[in-house]
Amino acid sequence: MARTEEERLREKTIERQFLYELERDFELAPATSRAVLEAAKQVLLSMRAENEVGEGQMRATVVSAEEPAGKPLREMKRVSVVMTVDGGMEDLEVLGRFGAVRLRWVRLMRMAQEAMDQRGLLTQEDLSRLLQTDVRTIRRDVAALREDGDWVPTRGMVKQVGRGQSHKAKIVEMYLKGMTYSEIIRRARHSASAIKRYVESFGRVVVLWERGLREPSEIGYVLGVSERLAGEYLDLRGRYDRPGYAERLEEIVGQVRRAVGPEQGGKRGAAR
Repeated sequence: MARTEEERLREKTIERQFLYELERDFELAPATSRAVLEAAKQVLLSMRAENEVGEGQMRATVVSAEEPAGKPLREMKRVSVVMTVDGGMEDLEVLGRFGAVRLRWVRLMRMAQEAMDQRGLLTQEDLSRLLQTDVRTIRRDVAALREDGDWVPTRGMVKQVGRGQSHKAKIVEMYLKGMTYSEIIRRARHSASAIKRYVESFGRVVVLWERGLREPSEIGYVLGVSERLAGEYLDLRGRYDRPGYAERLEEIVGQVRRAVGPEQGGKRGAAR
């Protein structure tokens, strides 16, 4: 895609409109405006009510994750889920860096995991419809992601081999292992802002754990993330709270402690 076309698409996003208002009406510098935008996204995402459809999202009816394998489709319980089809400027960053195929992979993983967090499971046929492509392409995408070490929670995958590590936890683990943001961007094919948000969300989970919350369900409720993701982040804390990784862990958590202050760690308002 030509750079000029990508820039035109960026100008049409709601994030760009927000930045425009900050820079024009409040005379903020571009860097400051972006920092305000990221903070606003973190707070607003955590405050969104369950099943509320936001900018770039859509609602779909899918098979419940509770249904066993082998049961006729017409007899299966369905659930309504809300998924992010268009991630705005973050998606455009991926498109500009890595191209249309990598963007489809990011959207595929995001929608599959969002559905699972709402107790639904997408099939490859569901993904082909949502992404406006054929099933063979989705099948190739899922195979390529698996080969690259990514877990895509489609119905067939979860029912056959169980649950794996989400892409968010995988990205946080890369950072805990000492990789730089640039290295993670190249390997994970995600935007810099998304990666930073995942790392900060992990830090907030750890801060709540330090302050007495121990159950993933409690932490997930307070921070506005799924119980599954909170559990994955707690598992990472346990595995990397040891010599060799303590400095990087303290770097992440220390930033959150300074940001939220002594009385704010347990209040709802973190990043997804």
